[in-house]
Amino acid sequence: MITNTNPIGSTPINHADSRRVRADRPDNARHEDSLSTQSALGLQNALAVTPEIRPEVVARAEKLAVDLNYPPREIIDRIANLIAISRDPSLEQE
Repeated sequence: MITNTNPIGSTPINHADSRRVRADRPDNARHEDSLSTQSALGLQNALAVTPEIRPEVVARAEKLAVDLNYPPREIIDRIANLIAISRDPSLEQE
């Protein structure tokens, strides 16, 4: 009679396949980092052509500044509630 040495329901472990396999990549990729500046140059160009002051945004801000209903009361109440239930960091023990 042959007896099972593994507990019922267990999965046998194949120790021969337990080594880690390294991904194939060129030797220079393992030792050198590279930086692509193409996207950075594109961002710099976009920023260069964007005006520092956008008149349409300033006009909207001026309208909101004198609007008595801005921000909506619901938003003010939500922020007030978040402040009221937040912990005071100065009372926290270090």
